[in-house]
Amino acid sequence: MKSIVKREFHSRSKFFACLLTFCAGFIDAYTFIERGGTLVAGQTGNVVFLSVELIHRSTGEIEVKLATMLAFMLGIFLITIFKSFFEQSIWRVASIVPLMLACAVTGCLPSTVPNIFIVPPIAFCMGVVATAFGEVDGIVYNNSFMTGNIKKTMMAFGNYVRMKEKKYFQEGLFFVALLTSFIIGAIVSTYLIQFYILKTIWIVAVILFAFIVFRISQYVGFKKAMSLKKEK
Repeated sequence: MKSIVKREFHSRSKFFACLLTFCAGFIDAYTFIERGGTLVAGQTGNVVFLSVELIHRSTGEIEVKLATMLAFMLGIFLITIFKSFFEQSIWRVASIVPLMLACAVTGCLPSTVPNIFIVPPIAFCMGVVATAFGEVDGIVYNNSFMTGNIKKTMMAFGNYVRMKEKKYFQEGLFFVALLTSFIIGAIVSTYLIQFYILKTIWIVAVILFAFIVFRISQYVGFKKAMSLKKEK
């Protein structure tokens, strides 16, 4: 059992990829419902919403959507520049901390706080996480938006039918798991908002905090084991 946990519950595991994707769906549903109809991860949706608002001259949330897209792009840009740092597991885990804190703080803020001070910072953190965690076992995936994952799902299953290689079938199942995780995250968020309203986003903060604590304990345990091994 311990070997399974060590293998599957780390920062580049398929399990954690699904966990991050669940959080992305959860946050997207939250900001869309509670924070002005803006998506922190689904930038394609923001472009469409922005275009509709421009045509109908509904300018109330245009600046929020623009700022959200720019913040998401900036997060990706910065992590790409410092990519070498985030090849190390400890730094990848550290990249989750801003998103965890942003979700924790957002749940404390009243609805009177303008969305432009809430949604773009979360989008920046999502851009950071989406770039720091984008590969599992050589498979490139997206944990924040699903269009690319839908395409890769069909390509993987298509390659399996064409070449009969088991690895493509397993890859397709992985992408199905990602899509399912995103959908479940959005559904759970939508349901819980009925009861907890703005505080619903704390669920994401708790999930990420639990993972960070678990990874730190693993890291400390590994360091202790290595030091004991050297002493022997």
